Order: sequence, then C-alpha cells, then structure tokens
Amino acid sequence: MFNYGFELAVNFAQSVYLIGFFLAFLGGKYSRKRNIAMCSLFIALNFTVLTYFTFNNPYVVMIDMLTVVILHEVYCLTCLKGELAIKIILPFVASLINTIISYGVLYLTSFVTGLSLEELGLQSSFFRYLCVVLVNLTILVTLLLMWRTKAKVYSLKKVSNIIAFIAIPVLAMAILYITFYIMILTNYQSNLIILLLIICAAMILVAGMVWFMIARINRDNRISTKLLLSEQRADLYEKNIITSNKQIENTAKIRHDMKNNIACIDNLIVESKYDEAHKICQELTDKYSSIGSVVNTENYLLNAVLNVEIEKARCNEISVKLSIANDMKMFSNGSDMISVIGNIFDNAISYLSENKIENKEIIFSTEHKGDYSVIKCKNKIIDSVLSKNPLLHTDKADKKNHGKGISIVKSIAQKYGGDVVISEKNNEFIVSVVLDNRIFT
Repeated sequence: MFNYGFELAVNFAQSVYLIGFFLAFLGGKYSRKRNIAMCSLFIALNFTVLTYFTFNNPYVVMIDMLTVVILHEVYCLTCLKGELAIKIILPFVASLINTIISYGVLYLTSFVTGLSLEELGLQSSFFRYLCVVLVNLTILVTLLLMWRTKAKVYSLKKVSNIIAFIAIPVLAMAILYITFYIMILTNYQSNLIILLLIICAAMILVAGMVWFMIARINRDNRISTKLLLSEQRADLYEKNIITSNKQIENTAKIRHDMKNNIACIDNLIVESKYDEAHKICQELTDKYSSIGSVVNTENYLLNAVLNVEIEKARCNEISVKLSIANDMKMFSNGSDMISVIGNIFDNAISYLSENKIENKEIIFSTEHKGDYSVIKCKNKIIDSVLSKNPLLHTDKADKKNHGKGISIVKSIAQKYGGDVVISEKNNEFIVSVVLDNRIFT
C-alpha cells in the first residue's frame, strides 16, 4: 500500500524544483507577477499529472514520462525566453537526468539489498523512502549545478571552483549513498548509525562551508569589478571635461586665427595674387585637417567616449579611423557601452604606444548585422599576441587594477546576449563585440 502523504509530498517537491529549474535556467518572458502565476499554474499541472499516474497507472512508465515532457515543452515554449533549440531540448535533458538517476539508484539498491525493483519502486517500505529521498536530492543537486554554471555564478575555468562546486558536492552525495548502503548491510545497528550520521553531517557541513566561501569570493570579485567600472566612468567623465575644455580653447584660437587668415586672403585676392591666396588656403587645410574632427552622432555618450579615446590616441601619436553605422542607442545602461568601447580602445592604445610600429593606427567601427550589433576595433601588431598570451593576461606589475579589460567586456557582452570574438589577420589584432539586438526590444 502507498503512503499517500509521502507520495503527494514527493510529487509536489518534484513539480516545484523541475518547473522552478526551467524558469531559473531560461528566464520568464513576462512581468514578474505573470511569471510567478504561470510557474504556479504549471507546478499544479505537473503535480496533477504525477499524482494521477502514481495512484492510477503506476506501471505505465513511458506514458507518464511522455506526458510530463510534453507539459514541460509547453511551459518552456510559451512562457520562457531564450533560443528555440534550447527550449525544445531542455525538457528532454531534464527527463533524461531524472530517468538515469532514478533507475541507477533503484538497480544499485536492488543489487545491494536483494529487494526486487517492484518492492523498491512501488511498495511502501523504509528502503523505498530512503531511495526516493536520495534520488530527488541527487537530481536537485544536478539541476542546481547546471543552473549555476549556465548563469555563470562561477567559472569552471578555475580549479578552485571545480573542486568547490563539482567535486565536493559529488563527494558529499557519494558519502550519503555509501552511508545509506552501509546502514542497510549492517541491519541498522544503532551504534553504527550514529557514527555514520555524524560523518554525513560533517561532510555536508564542510561542503556547505566551502561552497559558501567560494561563492563569497566570487561575489567579492564581482563587486571589485563593479568598483573598477565606476572608477572608469569617473575617469572618463573627468577626461571628457578636460577634452571639452581643450576643444573650446582650440575653437577660440581657430576663430581668431581664421579671422586674420581670411582678411589676408581677401587682400591677396584684391591684389590679384591668386597663387599666394591659394597657398595660404592649402596651408590652412593641412593645418586644420591635422587637428582632426570631433565625433558627433545622435548618441551623446558615444560621442563622449570616442572623443576621449581619440584624444588619448592623438597624445600617443596614434591615428584613428572611425566608421559609425550604429549609434549604440540600444544599450539599456550607458555605462556598459562606455566600458566596452573604453576598454577595447585602451588595450589598442596601450599596445601601440608600447611597441615600435610604423603608421600607428586604430580602426574602429560599429555596424548592424541582421539582429546583431557589432563593435569592432583593429590595430597593427608586430607578431601574434594570441600565440604568446592566449588568455590575454596582463603583463603589468599592478595586476589588481589591470588586466580586467577583456573580462569586463566579455561579461557585458554576455549580459546583452552576445560574446567577444578575438582574432588575428594580416598582422592585425581584431576585437569584435557582438550584441543581440533582440534583447533590447
């Protein structure tokens, strides 16, 4: 006979963490209240389906699984955002994980205890209750790891994160399983149970503490990055003011100079000295062309950051070629645009100013490509940068405040559904920042 209370509690818990996993992994496409309402609705539907098959058709496994997968597909496709392929595949992946873990634990427990699969899976017993708890706990940990990896709460490129968030949870679950089987094989001897429970509790506590500490370190790193971004914005604001003042002073000098030169040209024309007048005109053209032009798009923040970076480049005797076909108005946060453009420009200026290269030049462009916006920055290089430094680590002594430029750009690009592509071609270092315009609409 079934323990109805236990079965209902398990079905509800499974419904909550499965539907909740889809919402956390893909994100809701509606307002917060509507997302919660739709999530609650599908939790209720999932619970109803599981409960129906638990008490009415417990032997019809495939129809049970297929019905739940279809329900999850409907939820992902109608209520969640993200790429269509991922929304289609994710429910099948979750179902596969559930099946592998469930049957893996059942077969292993059957082998250890000698009980049949029918006794473990369908009849109320202490063994079954422990199996069900372990199965659901394992599935929950697996889904949590998937979500945190996708959400980039931590990077699996770091060994410390792999140990903290993969190895230790897996080891903790392994100890729980071993403890469970030892309890069965020793017929639940009270003295062993107490020792095993202490070991389990200690392992879980250690795993939780390590998880918390690494998560805290990652959070502190994110805060440090945000502070660095704030400092960059403040620095840009200060430099923009200085640049604006210089431009005002230059404009005043140009007006005064032009007044005198125009008067001189006028006199030469009156005296029919056209060659001399043409010569002065040519000299003025060369003179003011060397000063360069001020960037003037419909986006004042884009103007500000580009004018500041162009001024930095000129101070280092680096010319800048611009092609602005996209004014970057899609950015929901102006500081993100400033950080992206400022960092890729600063990296190019830093390389060109520190290396002996003829015709130092930065080619910067913004453009539309279908549903995507592309920011591209190119500069000449002596030899391959990626072959010597594929991870683009800084070689500056102050590593705490340097070397985070590319990682900042990548994090912002990912925030806007895009990525950063770094390549080399024809002795040019090319940084392309691709952003998904559909995120902004």
